[in-house]
Amino acid sequence: MSFRARVVAGMLVDAETWAARPVDDEWIAPVADDPLYENLYDRFWAIMADAAVLEHLALTAQLTGSPAVTEAAVARLDATARRWRREAEPAPDYGTAYATTRVAKALAVGSDCLAGALPPSVRDRVLEVLTTITRRLAAEWFTRPDVRGPVGTGADRHSPHHSSVEWSGFGIAALALLDRVPEAAGWVTDAERQFRDHLLPGALAADGAAPEGMDFWASTVLSQVQFLDPLRRVTGRDLLTAHARSLDPTPGLAVYLPRRTATADGHPHYGPSTGLCAVLSALARERAEPQLAAVAAQEAAPGRLEVWPARSPRRGEQLLMAWGGYAALWHPGGPDGDAVGPPPALSWYSPTLGEAYVRSGWGPGSFVVAVRRGRVTAWADGVCALADLTPEAVIDVEESRRTGSGVYRTEPPGLEPAALRVIDLGDTAVVTGADAAGRPLLRVSVDRPRRTATILRIGAHPRRWWWATPSAPAVGTGTVTGIAAGGHRPDLRAGYGLLDVVETDPRAYPVATVEPDAGRIEVAVQLGKNRPGGSGAGGQDRWRRAPRQEDTA
Repeated sequence: MSFRARVVAGMLVDAETWAARPVDDEWIAPVADDPLYENLYDRFWAIMADAAVLEHLALTAQLTGSPAVTEAAVARLDATARRWRREAEPAPDYGTAYATTRVAKALAVGSDCLAGALPPSVRDRVLEVLTTITRRLAAEWFTRPDVRGPVGTGADRHSPHHSSVEWSGFGIAALALLDRVPEAAGWVTDAERQFRDHLLPGALAADGAAPEGMDFWASTVLSQVQFLDPLRRVTGRDLLTAHARSLDPTPGLAVYLPRRTATADGHPHYGPSTGLCAVLSALARERAEPQLAAVAAQEAAPGRLEVWPARSPRRGEQLLMAWGGYAALWHPGGPDGDAVGPPPALSWYSPTLGEAYVRSGWGPGSFVVAVRRGRVTAWADGVCALADLTPEAVIDVEESRRTGSGVYRTEPPGLEPAALRVIDLGDTAVVTGADAAGRPLLRVSVDRPRRTATILRIGAHPRRWWWATPSAPAVGTGTVTGIAAGGHRPDLRAGYGLLDVVETDPRAYPVATVEPDAGRIEVAVQLGKNRPGGSGAGGQDRWRRAPRQEDTA
């Protein structure tokens, strides 16, 4: 079975699950007094879920021609338009526009994919809602100087990630309204201008990183492609070809986990997910690079909906994302192997973020070791083999609110390297980190043939880490002062860490505490394949279990 066929097969699984599920008919209005962001995330996750299911059903209907899926998609489109038609009422702001543009995009994608199957009453209702929402956004959000200008992480710039998502949704809605709404042509031109002048050259850092964190790389680039692809198809104006050929895919390749765990493993669930599969599929097509297509084809859950494993505490809303289906539209086909021509880069360093990644590949049994702000995380075949808890990443709530982006510091101070250096010799790779004075703080040595990572810490601070593999990291230097069998439970939060969400799959993992010997701690991590039992009820690599794709609570 080709990879595209596997993507469609995965889409059908979730389409059948969601086809008979109704859309809630209650509109969730924004509120001004929302210090913990409870209302914001009730709204955002409800909108994301409705938009994801609508896009998923509509794309599945278009790709398969299934009468049952088409009927369900039409009903979902109508119900989604009815529920969120009042999104045009509140004045758009930083909190609402990020969600409202998702509604507009989903309605546009749904009406485009289902155009030949829509009854006139549904078609007219969706057109009315889409027009009203898009017109309000055009008049009161996308005319703001900060929203129309250069992007950045400072308080005077619009978020690169938010801007990419919002302008993409707006542009897709405008394309759907061409020849139906007089202003639509101007809206398309405006979105094209923003991408050409600001987002394509400025949404990513000079080293290719997502400046707000690599968890946003996939969705940022995906948003670019989702607008530029139909812009070229509908208008003939092509920004995609040149952009795709100039964009470095190495950062996305560095973080991609084709097989991944169901719960947090040191960063949010969606960072290394199927959004990257779709992005790599598009870049493979545009760049004519079979290596990228082969990596994308390693995706272990092709076509499936992404479900964040938590619910909002007040209403129980859950974040869903329908990124996987776009791989079926964009993947160029070809061999599914992990080695087609010269392999993509197996290591990457971002001076912007202070992060380095070293991996063995992307196929079954592959591993990756990441150094992020002084913390090491290692995955063996998608399972967390080690995740540092020292230093701790602490969010600066006030600075995050001021800038509109998550701003973190590490505690205790002095453990985060001022600079990293990566030397990759093929069979081995070494990541070293030093403080501002040049004194060494850490050394991570990766032996690809032996499938091991050896981590040396230099300094007087004790260290803590957790793991999910059957074999524990082996301490060579240092004194183990404690091992707590269930000492770590991933604490998923939203809203700059203020909103304590309800985890749908809570788990606890062992934690080791180690004191340095003569200022040194050395630990060796085996990065081989999972041993028997790793995929059982207590194991972490449970992506093979279909029920984990969607929480039924």
